[in-house]
Amino acid sequence: MASMSDRIYFPPLEECLFGDRVVLSWRHVATALSDYSGKRQTTPAVIDFFDDEYVHGLLGDPSSVFARPSDATQREYETKTAPINTTAASNDRIDIKLVKEDAEWLSKTARLNLLAALRVVIVEVQSRPAQHLATPLSSQDAANLQEAAGLNNGQGNSFLSELGAANAADADEIWTDFEKPEQRKRRIFDTYLTERRYFMMAADFAHSIRIYGRLPIHAPVAGNLAQLYRMTMTGQTNDDVDALLSAYIRIVGDRMGRLDTGVKDMTDDNLLQSEDTEISLAHTLLVEVIHAMSVVFQLADNLQDRFPPSTVVSSWFSIMDQYAFLSNVQPFHPIIAELVFPLRTLAAVASVGLLKPNRCMEYFLDPEKDPASADNSHDSWLSSDVLEQVHNITVAATEAKIDSASPVSLSWSVILHGMNLSYHKRSEKRDNLLLQSARERFEAGNLVRGPPGRRNSAGSIYSIESSRFDTFLENGAPSKDLQASRRICDAATENGYVYNVISGIAFGTRSSSGGCMTPLLSSRIRASFMEVVQAAEPFIGYQDAPVRTVLAILAVDREYWDINQDHILPSDQDVVASTARGAWLQERILQIAIERNPHELLPFLMLCRSLCSTLSLEDDEFDQILGLLRHTPTLAVILPESAKWVSISDGPDPENSYYRLLNDVPLVPQSSSWTSRKPEEEDFYIPANTLFRFLDQAGTASIVEYNHSTLALLGQRLDVNLSRERELLFELLDAVTTAEVISFFATLIHVDCLKAAKANPNGSIVHLESDILHEASKHLSGGRDIVTVVCATMDYYLQDELAMSDENAVAVLNSCVQFLHSILPLHPSRVWSYLARCELLSSESKAGKLAKIAGTLDLNSSRYDFVKSSVRLFSDLIETAMTSAVQRRVGSKAVGRQRPDANPWLGTSDKVLSRVSYSIAQASVDIFENTSTWRFESPDKQTSLLESVVPILHNLISYCYGMGDMQNSSGLTSTLRPAASYVVDCFVQPSTGTLRFQPMLSSLVEACLSGESTLYISKYQSLYTEVTSLLDFATSLLRVSNLLEVSSNMVETYLFKSCTLLARLSGVSPHLRVPALRLLNALVVNAGKSTSEPPSLLGYLGPQISKSFLQQLSTLGKPFSLTRDVKTTWKFFSSILRNRQQWMSNCLLTGQTPREAMKEGAKKGELAPDSIFAIALKKLSRLNELDSSQALVILDFVASAQNYWPWTVFTLQKDTSYLDGLRDYVRELQPSHMTAKTSVTKAAIDARIAAYIGETLAMQLYHSRHLGNADDLAEKLVADIDYYLRDGVEVAGYNKSLHTNFARNFSNKYAGCSLDEFQRTLLEPRELGVDFYYDLERASTMLGFDPGWLGRKQNGFKTEMERANANLSLVDAQIALFHAWEFLLLELSVCLPANDTIATQMLQVAQQCLNANQVVPGPESIFLKVVDARASLALVLIQRLATSSRPLNHINHLLTTVVGTIAGVENPFSPETVPYYRKLLKALFVILRAYQANADKASSGKEESMGGTSVTVTQTVLNVLDRIVGRGFRSLVSLIHDDQASVCPEDLALLTAILQACLSLPGIEQSQTQILNIMASHNCFYAATSLFSWADKLADQGDPIYGELSILYLLELSTLPGLAEQMACDGIMSIILTANLTKYMMKANISPYSDIPVAQRCYGIWVKGLLPLMLNFLTALGATVAPEIGYVLNQFPHLLSLSIDRFEAPGASRTQSRSTPHYLTLLGTSETHSLALLTRVLSALRQNSNRDIPEVEWDATSLLENVEFWLASNKLLKERLIPLGQREMEWRSMKQAANGGRRGENVLEAKVIAQLEAVRDVLSEELEAE
Repeated sequence: MASMSDRIYFPPLEECLFGDRVVLSWRHVATALSDYSGKRQTTPAVIDFFDDEYVHGLLGDPSSVFARPSDATQREYETKTAPINTTAASNDRIDIKLVKEDAEWLSKTARLNLLAALRVVIVEVQSRPAQHLATPLSSQDAANLQEAAGLNNGQGNSFLSELGAANAADADEIWTDFEKPEQRKRRIFDTYLTERRYFMMAADFAHSIRIYGRLPIHAPVAGNLAQLYRMTMTGQTNDDVDALLSAYIRIVGDRMGRLDTGVKDMTDDNLLQSEDTEISLAHTLLVEVIHAMSVVFQLADNLQDRFPPSTVVSSWFSIMDQYAFLSNVQPFHPIIAELVFPLRTLAAVASVGLLKPNRCMEYFLDPEKDPASADNSHDSWLSSDVLEQVHNITVAATEAKIDSASPVSLSWSVILHGMNLSYHKRSEKRDNLLLQSARERFEAGNLVRGPPGRRNSAGSIYSIESSRFDTFLENGAPSKDLQASRRICDAATENGYVYNVISGIAFGTRSSSGGCMTPLLSSRIRASFMEVVQAAEPFIGYQDAPVRTVLAILAVDREYWDINQDHILPSDQDVVASTARGAWLQERILQIAIERNPHELLPFLMLCRSLCSTLSLEDDEFDQILGLLRHTPTLAVILPESAKWVSISDGPDPENSYYRLLNDVPLVPQSSSWTSRKPEEEDFYIPANTLFRFLDQAGTASIVEYNHSTLALLGQRLDVNLSRERELLFELLDAVTTAEVISFFATLIHVDCLKAAKANPNGSIVHLESDILHEASKHLSGGRDIVTVVCATMDYYLQDELAMSDENAVAVLNSCVQFLHSILPLHPSRVWSYLARCELLSSESKAGKLAKIAGTLDLNSSRYDFVKSSVRLFSDLIETAMTSAVQRRVGSKAVGRQRPDANPWLGTSDKVLSRVSYSIAQASVDIFENTSTWRFESPDKQTSLLESVVPILHNLISYCYGMGDMQNSSGLTSTLRPAASYVVDCFVQPSTGTLRFQPMLSSLVEACLSGESTLYISKYQSLYTEVTSLLDFATSLLRVSNLLEVSSNMVETYLFKSCTLLARLSGVSPHLRVPALRLLNALVVNAGKSTSEPPSLLGYLGPQISKSFLQQLSTLGKPFSLTRDVKTTWKFFSSILRNRQQWMSNCLLTGQTPREAMKEGAKKGELAPDSIFAIALKKLSRLNELDSSQALVILDFVASAQNYWPWTVFTLQKDTSYLDGLRDYVRELQPSHMTAKTSVTKAAIDARIAAYIGETLAMQLYHSRHLGNADDLAEKLVADIDYYLRDGVEVAGYNKSLHTNFARNFSNKYAGCSLDEFQRTLLEPRELGVDFYYDLERASTMLGFDPGWLGRKQNGFKTEMERANANLSLVDAQIALFHAWEFLLLELSVCLPANDTIATQMLQVAQQCLNANQVVPGPESIFLKVVDARASLALVLIQRLATSSRPLNHINHLLTTVVGTIAGVENPFSPETVPYYRKLLKALFVILRAYQANADKASSGKEESMGGTSVTVTQTVLNVLDRIVGRGFRSLVSLIHDDQASVCPEDLALLTAILQACLSLPGIEQSQTQILNIMASHNCFYAATSLFSWADKLADQGDPIYGELSILYLLELSTLPGLAEQMACDGIMSIILTANLTKYMMKANISPYSDIPVAQRCYGIWVKGLLPLMLNFLTALGATVAPEIGYVLNQFPHLLSLSIDRFEAPGASRTQSRSTPHYLTLLGTSETHSLALLTRVLSALRQNSNRDIPEVEWDATSLLENVEFWLASNKLLKERLIPLGQREMEWRSMKQAANGGRRGENVLEAKVIAQLEAVRDVLSEELEAE
């Protein structure tokens, strides 16, 4: 055998303690093997484990797993724990020295070798968080749970007493006690016992795989486990099997021996001398015995025709004798009581399996038939000594009336009888041969010898040798003869004793909820007992007891609701299938039952129902049984007195004499009320001349040879039962028989439908005519069929007096409900319609009978079955309502090749479905609530009922709110909407009481108390399924309330108070961890959406439980590492970070609770090496090695940490190794279009991972930049961003043709159904891939009826939907990639502003954004935001590029691109488009300004700076002036006049700025004529003046802003002389003077200091608009326009005067108060500057021309004095200068750069001084000129 230090079985110590390696304990192994999901069995860890030769050796020698100490194990232990192999001595959690001490203590205490003890200690260390979660409730937890349960004032003590809430201690006390050394040692010892139990369970399951090639449970495992685990019987010799038998029998004997001695014999350590330890040890020993006996039985079952060796049988029966077939094990404790039944059952069945009664009888009858007979075997158990031993033990057990030995007694009586028969037969034959030989010698006289040669001894006396059991029979013969076997048999069968025992055992071995056996073991045990019954049948005959036992054996796990397509055993392993194929059942049981039918109806019905209920039979075998029911050859009846017959055979025995009828005997006499009888309907009668014989000596019943249909006869009898006006040849059916008949029909139809579904798994079952239904209705009249009859029967038994008083009536109702369920796939419309009119469910007018029948406090068996069946029917009704949604809407229109009349939903009203589903919702909520008050016969029944009812509530929510438009009243699932709304209101509304949540709380409590067990797997599976359903339902409630924007405060409060149970569930079972985390995830998400501070999850859990909870989760599902578990865990972690769970987030990020972080000496802000955040970073450093789905969730977690907890970034500065992993991954990514060719989903995942990486890197750059160390990382990243440059902008994955064609073809195929109705909502999170956008699973269920959904070659609409989903997931990922790339690129541009590579990349990305926006590839709902975001990014990039000097060809390309993009915008000023259009206009403005900046920097002339591209650029600019500026301005003015809310003043300002930039382009003055024509064509001059004229009417809250904007637009146009001339000729100034706004300016006192918006705006118009406009006119036309300009200026005398007064020196005026100081503004300075220029030019023109230019009354002299004063008073100027507006505020805060002696400390001050100096210079020249 390999060393125990095997790296698979026991990895290196350092990896286990200080690494991330989890030891695969035997509990892990057993959990994996018993996983009903079929996923854990095929995980790499489990496969590697069972592929290990050392593990195979342990399974072959179970005693070596926990062997005693030895020198070899001592040496291995020393090697494993040597310092060289454990370099890390300890950390905060683990001390290697303490681990070794614990291992040595366990080795000494349990007499266990050190290596095994060390492994147990490691398992305990790694499971310590889970064990802490299993500790009793703290007082804080108890208080919260009592409030959640609505139990105050101490009432909750009884409710939660089992959880330890009655005497709950403080959480700190519990933690202190948990950490004590003695408690740790007790846990280690408990772990040792647990490992022993689970090892035997794993061995049990492993041998099932080895022997039967499959698991003993029903699990959809992918692959052949026997091959994966290398565990097959191939190559196993008989000696190997015998050795296994002996090994496990030794385990049985050893463990039973230890049971008597207890703990005291094991150790004298006082720590373990307690009653609890004694019970735990006894429990462990008995569990080991059970699993060891299970292996023994399976091995014996696998021997088939081979007899076991004598040593095996001898040692086995010695143990059975010593412990009285284990009947002396007493149930002294509840945990022991549940082991008694499996102990005794396996003791009995293993004994029978080793005896092999049938094989013995075959050998006894013909020992020469099998050449490998027992006598030829070298070690057959049929030796005299062993037989003597077995005989004595069996006789003693029989006399002692040991129940578990009674099957052995019956088997032994049969074997003993067979031995005697064989012995007497051989003796007789030997005597006859001796006589014949003597006679021949006597007659021959002398013996004549033949020639020498070999003598043939066949048939001679020499061939009749003595058998090995002859000696046994000859010794003490009287006690072993035939009479002895008869005595043993009589003792076993007296009053049906043994058959009652076998029936009880058969029922107890059921694999359904409450049973202790697995399905495979249960079937094989019952097959073994069937062998006992079969072997004894020749001696017992067809009697009531054995027949009942046969029926009991066959009926186990064959109830109606147990029949499941997924729960099928192979036919050779299924007891029903194998028995049905055997000749014995057909000839000795079924044939007799047929003959006695219907006189003895129930045995025949029950037998046929059991045989038909198995799906393991082939279709032809099932058809044979149905054929027998259609054509039953005989009929057992009591003939009426009117019947005449004559005997046709002579004989005294009536049973063997045949008679012939002389007249017809009607089975159903015709009634006078048969007025609607159809001509084709046949009479049901026995014709004359039919032969019959009497059934018994009494001659009361007769067996008539009448070929008839049993199905039709049963249908007829049910019909007669209703009318009761006709008499059958039989008695009326009582309630029990009626229930059995209806259940019989239900089973047949149900199995038939399941077989049809199996034959056509991708289609729907649409049988307009069922053969079974048609056959059962064949002799019914009046248009009635069996469905009508059963519905009428149900109506009859729903009467109050029957249903409330008679339990048998309730059983009939139960059968009727099963029948309705069975026909649901065939006639759904009839079922819905019947439920709408029957009294089962409540309606608006009255309560339903279901509530009345179940209204008692005690829910007995029959009423429970009825409620359970009703719930199962309701569940499938809701399912059919959902699955038929499309089929009902399509109606009678043919789908594909389907017949137009093949729609079973024709005539079904949506109103009926809505009303019935609403009633179902009401009933389901009531049942759910009542489960907390009903008294059940066993807790399993409560669990089972909740397991069935909760999915109804959950499905209603999921079906209605999971897909489609929830506001659409005609959606696919709109018929279920009222029911779903009712469910949501019942649980979410604030008025909901705690009673509705008590079933959930009690289930969570039960799950937390469920503990562990290697037996009763189905019970635990049922519990886990129920709890999972409850958790998922609660999760959906939270999500749907969020989706509907309904407050879920009440549910949140309840769940927060119960969250300690949710956290503890993760330690109870890995099966509950994922649903518990999903619920906690939804809980923190909902709580985080509130405006107030959310409840603290850590606060409700407590720091100790929180830490253990997170430590448990930090294993990330190891050792199995299922993808679902890992993803759910990381998503929960991310939700904690994103939803303001401060303290829990701190635990995740630092690995410390708040209390630990505040301790002295704690390393605050540092990551613990075992913190979740540190684990995430470690995994990211090896990102290339991670599974892509896991990489996504880990990256999401890290991104959440950086976004929501910025301080983590500073921690990351200390170790940036994870960044290398991110860079390596993104550097190796292939282009998206290349990856999409092979897998679109892979391309989507790559893009999403790259998005997370980009976001993480950008955040890292952002914080590093603020710390001043970002340059190094930024420079490294420049070379790694090729993937982003290729795929980061365009979102090119959208396949427009795919989606367009798919939507069109889908709507054509399914008329009335839109593809959008299958769109997923946010009720369930989306996963990238083929189920991303459209709900593929729901669509498959709804559209499965149509062959076109799958297509002939898997190319139907399903494939198209998968492609569409995958494509949309790619688009979603690329959108996320774009936003991340946007963030990253902007950070790179800030970190490396002077980097040419980054600048080039920015230019490239800007071009990509603009080019991509020129064509929108898909619907606006997807791409509108993307287009807008791309425009924003392009604008930012262009703005940043504008600050750097770029070559002109780059600017030219950008200009062409942005103009092309703008040209592609349709209806630019619509409300949806205008924000996007503004960004494009801003980008255009920045680009145009770049030309002027470039020209200013050029050393040569303007033409040279633009090179050869000037013509192209000029044409582009003219195009901009035409299409964007001119047309845009005209459109804007029209929209403003129309009061269009989508436009705003910013739009006019943008166009004006673009106009300014265009007119500032070098060389543009050469194109004045074209510009003039452009403006004239768009009537821009008129539009601007018109807008100015109406500005007072279009004022925004009293602010005539459009007046200023329109005048500024005209001002920009006037900068070109040609345009200014045209404007002057058009009389622009005259139009302006006539405007209301101008008139207001003439009269009102406007100034920059005014508090009135209109006054401020008018002053701005005067200064920024009118004065510069007049100056431009003067510049362009000179003396021609000078008179008009002078006239205009004189129209504003008060403004001219005020402009002088504002600059008056302080104290210069004697009339002005000193308390009113003067202030200077930049706008006022600009006014004086413009006026100075105007007056100076007018004065010059007046002197140099002969035109009458009026004098402007403006005191220039005073102004000059004041200006000189202000220029001379720098300090005063600084004090009196005030900014106007945000821009001037910024200028004042900007320091003035030192240059050329320019005055002023800031930019604003410098501008004012420059203006004042210019005014001084102008006025000085004017005065000098005068």
